[in-house]
Amino acid sequence: MPWNLLILPLVGGYYILTRCYIFKFHQQRLEKQRLVFEAVLVGIGLMVFTYALRLVFNSVFSEWLLEIHTYSPFNQPFALTSLTSLALAIFGSEVFNKISGDVYWIKKSIKDVGNELENILKYSFEQESLLLITLNNDKVYIAWIKELPIPSKSPYVRVLPAISGFRSKEKRVTFTTHYLSVYSNYIEEGTIKYIDELNTDLILDISDIITVSNFDPKMYKEFQEQE
Repeated sequence: MPWNLLILPLVGGYYILTRCYIFKFHQQRLEKQRLVFEAVLVGIGLMVFTYALRLVFNSVFSEWLLEIHTYSPFNQPFALTSLTSLALAIFGSEVFNKISGDVYWIKKSIKDVGNELENILKYSFEQESLLLITLNNDKVYIAWIKELPIPSKSPYVRVLPAISGFRSKEKRVTFTTHYLSVYSNYIEEGTIKYIDELNTDLILDISDIITVSNFDPKMYKEFQEQE
């Protein structure tokens, strides 16, 4: 195979690593040099797979393939094979993404390569448990995680607030807004059926988050009574 034709399967390997959900969220943490190296390996594997596919087709549909080559504008040997490898990479990645969705793979990438913050957000998202979030402006939220951030890619996290307040100079928490009572009023009145219909989600900048901890209402109440 002419060396210049290898560029297409290499591009295909890069496309798979950066677009297919199986690899995409992991690769966002890699250094560029490592990404290029892995793209070369995947590209070679893709080329070998496409060449093997070509051999199978040659043995089964030899006359049909000969007819295709007759009308093909690519006269250089293996040009169609190389082009097919890129087409397979693009088509296969997009079809897989449509079928599988991204949530599972985001959670898996957080489990494999996520930091402490991402892992506690993932736990809250999976268990539908509350988190106590403190921002750098001393604003405090007790909230559910509505949408996981893409590891090392998205600087924001989407939350559904239950209670909000602030920390005093002495770092004691004072709650000022109780969203749950508002939610329940709307549901009792029949205005909405589900909380999501209120569009009360908050988008928080992860860089503004100072501390995050699991929030257990019963435990919090006991600590408050002790104080």
